[in-house]
Amino acid sequence: MKKTVIAALLAMMLPLASGAQGSLRYNYTKNGYVYTGAERVRVSGSTPLWVKLSRVIFSDGSPIYLLRIDVEDSTPWKMPKNAPMTITTAAGRSVVLKNSASEPNMVAPDGVQGEKGKVYYNYGEYYLEESDLKKIVAGVTNVDITKRWSSEGYIKIAYKDNEFGSAVADAYEAIKSASRPDVDVSGVLRSLQDKNGSRLAETNVLEVDSNVSIALVYFYYAATNTEGYDLNLFLGGVTVPYGGYIKVETGDGEIIEMLQEKDLAAGRAICYPKNEDLPKLLRSVRRITLQTTGEDLVMEFPSNKFSKVLNKEYNSLQTISIL
Repeated sequence: MKKTVIAALLAMMLPLASGAQGSLRYNYTKNGYVYTGAERVRVSGSTPLWVKLSRVIFSDGSPIYLLRIDVEDSTPWKMPKNAPMTITTAAGRSVVLKNSASEPNMVAPDGVQGEKGKVYYNYGEYYLEESDLKKIVAGVTNVDITKRWSSEGYIKIAYKDNEFGSAVADAYEAIKSASRPDVDVSGVLRSLQDKNGSRLAETNVLEVDSNVSIALVYFYYAATNTEGYDLNLFLGGVTVPYGGYIKVETGDGEIIEMLQEKDLAAGRAICYPKNEDLPKLLRSVRRITLQTTGEDLVMEFPSNKFSKVLNKEYNSLQTISIL
């Protein structure tokens, strides 16, 4: 993978401010539960932090929400389990949540080099009921986060423009607007490797039709705190030469052009979807045109079957994704 290109693209695409339209990151079922999560977003303030909201619906239909907070700091620290975070709402009410996490942090554990030195992302995870979530969504003026058990071991952040509450509200809207998924990811993940804080995972090869099967590979780069994906195509005896084009036409008629990124034997192609193009591939793929050693090969995908398989693989990777 072209790591520097992918890292730059992902950095450019990261949501940077509260109030931005929330977007869904995943929505799938596994073992009878429904998992839905919004994209992680950065909230500016005297202490910048990142917010990620997700929901699990149990087999009896009852939901529980998980709010993850990653606090930016120049030093790493471990948030104690059961340490409270107090959220003061615009109505003057307090919502007190307790950190449920005790596992080592996987988000850039050695920090990321910034303009002013290393930046660390120190996290807490907080379960909450929908009733408390609605209080937060209505507006937040202050957040007090306990980072250690001491009189000075807390962070107090005031929000003049409801930056925190707006970020949570956008994520909540994205989650509650999601339809019940028909994507079951059980048994799709093939392998997972961690090395020096980075992560590599890949799915099993799944058949789209008799002519093409696909697999998706996920990368997390700890040094830059970015992610990327490789799309692997299995094409029978078809040869796509190194540098040959792979043109995807979406259901909206948009053409997304990728390249054969490796010199591979017949029947294999690997391409790198751009960060902004991957959601389009997940929504709808009408046809794919391949540059081969002979004439161009055009593959049609009625009933959106290519995207349905790709969705299954993408969502399976979200079960182990870092961000």
